[in-house]
Amino acid sequence: MNDNKQYGMFTPEGNFMVSRIVEAGRLLVEQDGDQLTAWAFAYRELRKLGFAKDFGEATDTDVREQVYDAVVTDQLVPFYI
Repeated sequence: MNDNKQYGMFTPEGNFMVSRIVEAGRLLVEQDGDQLTAWAFAYRELRKLGFAKDFGEATDTDVREQVYDAVVTDQLVPFYI
């Protein structure tokens, strides 16, 4: 579905990589219905991406907040996990 949304990454490639994480998180919610699990997955993937060369900003607060908002609709799911 790659929505070409900007997720606060510094490059188009970074935004593309984050959009893939968002897509996977949304798919988890769709198939499993558990937003906490989907957010935990997305957060873990952002942390992994942050270790990659040129994608260190993947763990910046702005990026994490945008991914959280894209994956989680139930605000009872904690942002800080």
